[in-house]
Amino acid sequence: MHATAKLTGGGNGMLGCWLLAAPFVLGAPAVGRWNDVIVGTVVLLVVGYGRIGTDSRPPASATGAGLVAILGLWLLLAPFVLGFEGLPLWNDVVAGTVVTSFGSYDAYDASVSSVGRERSGRTPVE
Repeated sequence: MHATAKLTGGGNGMLGCWLLAAPFVLGAPAVGRWNDVIVGTVVLLVVGYGRIGTDSRPPASATGAGLVAILGLWLLLAPFVLGFEGLPLWNDVVAGTVVTSFGSYDAYDASVSSVGRERSGRTPVE
């Protein structure tokens, strides 16, 4: 696994943990609490699954990383759709931007890595 992919995966893991705690720390409204807890839990599960045993197998799939990127986009838009204001709004905007960026990079990296594995695994036809 590339060092940058480890960094982005770890960053999204930490942001997932923060999303579980942030609504209670920042005093988000009820809908904001549930939104952050659900998104944070799914991000943690997907990132955690992608990190388990990555020394012996390829890193997480592009699908899992893409799901994290989509959740980041939702997190970025949710405060405006659900009507947050103040700190909970800006927390979700910043966290959503970072989760989307990291998830997008991981999806790109996983798709490029899988293409490289397919090409290197082929044997030439004689």
